[in-house]
Amino acid sequence: MSSDDPSADFDPDYALAHASEPGEAGEARPHRGGRNSRRQPRKPRKITPDYLRRVALHYLDRYSATEASLRAVLHRRIRKSATLHEPDPEIPAWVDALLKDMKRLGFINDDAFAQTRAVSLHRSGKSARAIRQTLVGKGIRGEALDRAMAAAADELGLGEDTRAMDRRAGMDFARRRRLGVFNPLTEQRAERREKDMAALARRGFSYDICTAVVDAHDEDDLRDRLDIDLDF
Repeated sequence: MSSDDPSADFDPDYALAHASEPGEAGEARPHRGGRNSRRQPRKPRKITPDYLRRVALHYLDRYSATEASLRAVLHRRIRKSATLHEPDPEIPAWVDALLKDMKRLGFINDDAFAQTRAVSLHRSGKSARAIRQTLVGKGIRGEALDRAMAAAADELGLGEDTRAMDRRAGMDFARRRRLGVFNPLTEQRAERREKDMAALARRGFSYDICTAVVDAHDEDDLRDRLDIDLDF
């Protein structure tokens, strides 16, 4: 569970250092919070292989990560350390070895991460284009990106048809937002047509999906336009 202090989520030594404060005779006493109380920022630690490993495990205990995102976390810590300590020339090799070990142990798996995230984003109503952009931002590119999209489509029962992912996601998003054909106030559909299309377009859906949602007469007509099976 994250602390209210943001330092707790990024410093693996935070809990140990702030678990208690010494009182008289060495006894522990709780921290006395107040409106004017301020914790002094911790000085950057010197980078060692063991410290990098603790940073990585602390982060992975809280977040799913790709190799690229974990590398970025480590590099941020390394840059912070370099403001106070002379960097060891072996640091790049330490990072590479650590990431290799995290992959060997299964703590980071780009393919599994990308597929799981693609399915999750699809179910939240994201288009394939938006899903791809999100995954690229996490360091998933090239063949790994294509595999993730195909695997997500297959898990969703669509074979490898990623275009079907868009059609279904567009219909889901429109239903949740009551856009176009899903607007229960039929008299408003015409006047809201452009706004509804813009809402769909901002999510990355193609023009044909946008027009199908706003121009369909009813849900069955929309399914026909999008070629979506009735069991969906």
